[in-house]
Amino acid sequence: MNNPLQLFRDYVKKKGLKDTPQREEVLTFLLKATQHMSPEDIFHAMRKTDPKIGRATVFRTLKLLEESGLASHILSADGRHMFEANSGKKHHDHMICVSCGQTLEFESPAIERLQNTLARRYGFEIFRHRHELFGKCRKCLRH
Repeated sequence: MNNPLQLFRDYVKKKGLKDTPQREEVLTFLLKATQHMSPEDIFHAMRKTDPKIGRATVFRTLKLLEESGLASHILSADGRHMFEANSGKKHHDHMICVSCGQTLEFESPAIERLQNTLARRYGFEIFRHRHELFGKCRKCLRH
């Protein structure tokens, strides 16, 4: 796979937009993030190292990153969009606890095969997908 930064530069250029240092900062931040983060969380964390970065820049860049396939979002238990970088990670799905908000990542070859079987059956071509299961984690079920 190509360098995520170069992929993003190519995508921005194709869209007729400027490649700015701030946009690249957002991508770099997301690539280094170790957890799913809301746009607001990303903005506040980035402001600590770059007080000039704007909220609109962060939010618009996240949208571009998602459009380009370099990032994706999940819905948290409270309905907020939480972002993660796609680069360097295998495809995975999520279980989200509606009590504590914990997000568990999982892989299931059986689910992937079933999705592909269903798509073929209905003559549907899958470009991308996300699978989110909402429920209670083991810890919350005990309480």
